[in-house]
Amino acid sequence: MHLAFQMLFIVVARICDVSMGTLRVAFIARGRKYLAAACGFTEVFIWIVVVSRILTGEQHLLTYVAYAFGFTCGTFAGMLLEERLAVGWSLVRVISHKPIASLMQRLSAAGFGVTQQDAQGARGPVQVLVALLPRKRLGEFQHYLKEFDATAFYTIEDVRHARDIPPAYATATTGAGKVRMPV
Repeated sequence: MHLAFQMLFIVVARICDVSMGTLRVAFIARGRKYLAAACGFTEVFIWIVVVSRILTGEQHLLTYVAYAFGFTCGTFAGMLLEERLAVGWSLVRVISHKPIASLMQRLSAAGFGVTQQDAQGARGPVQVLVALLPRKRLGEFQHYLKEFDATAFYTIEDVRHARDIPPAYATATTGAGKVRMPV
């Protein structure tokens, strides 16, 4: 029973510390210094506790397997957690052969900031729509886009910093009313 408890402890602890590592890297990429540092502290603290327990405790192959399994699960859990938190901003570029005025109106009415450009593609004239939005609202944006033109080409980029984001962009409308999004 002692070995089973030790294996469970190792797996759970590794899930926690690897998840913190995943979040730390995501926060670094988005310029969130304090959140990255807090995740780094937590990650290393848990890691050192687990490693010291493995190296000073009873040496058993199953504890090594638990360590590797916890790392695997932690990677997956960290990615899911980072997706769920959706911290930061995204820049979306949409290229369509269809006139996008109606899409711009719908997106603007939904609180998205959008800019339209006329452009020339390899197969003729196109319309380009550019939008800066909180990552938490990407699904909503994609829903509007799919309704408008399911075949439109689009790219999504993470934005590290945007200068002077107006309060209207930083406010998302939800069923509970307006919610201030973190800038």
